[in-house]
Amino acid sequence: MSKLIKVELKNIFSKFDIRSTLLILTLLGFVTGILNKGNSDPSCEGIFEWTMVLTLLISALGGLYISRDYTQNTIRNKIIVGHTRFGIYFSKQIAIISMYLACALLFMAGTIISNFMFIGTTNLNKEALWTGILVSIFVVIALSTITTFIAMSVKKETGGLMPLLVMFVMMMLSAWIPEFVKGKAIDIINDIVPTSQMMLLNIQTVDPHPLRHILYSLLLSLFFFISGVTIFKNSDLN
Repeated sequence: MSKLIKVELKNIFSKFDIRSTLLILTLLGFVTGILNKGNSDPSCEGIFEWTMVLTLLISALGGLYISRDYTQNTIRNKIIVGHTRFGIYFSKQIAIISMYLACALLFMAGTIISNFMFIGTTNLNKEALWTGILVSIFVVIALSTITTFIAMSVKKETGGLMPLLVMFVMMMLSAWIPEFVKGKAIDIINDIVPTSQMMLLNIQTVDPHPLRHILYSLLLSLFFFISGVTIFKNSDLN
């Protein structure tokens, strides 16, 4: 399985679109810090301002990467040569998580470096910043498992677009529902849904319940991974 994972990692980071995206996100993060130069509150808040756009972009990349393997019969060929379905799904998941994290962390790194260069660290709440980054990492992992689940389950060219559409709907609901619907149940749902957690960081910067959100992200990641593996093991690739 380790060989399969190495091949997947090499493949995903050798794609021109993904390499270009990594470079663009790094530059975008740096530019975000420059644009916040006139901000009187040097809180590195720009690090979370583009999270929703990044979610759409990265989910599209992840979905297209997996859908290409289906259209080119790469996954079917791997089964023919003796790889297990669990190994194939697991290696895909590791590759998508790695790509998601690389995109998010490079953007964050560019933003932090730029903020420190042009704004400084006066009044910077370092604990809130690193807590937000930690929560974001687990949110990104949860989103990557959702992307893999959708793309691996659809098994067609449309699997490349479905993660993007699902993420868009999740973001719209995360933005609209709290405005019109109130209640304890809605608060719990907002704590669980990854896009709602990102929306919270985007608005407040400081996450009031980081451990709770990390736990929910882990549980959600586990749920979609197990569900995805189960569906893939029983799916017909003909």
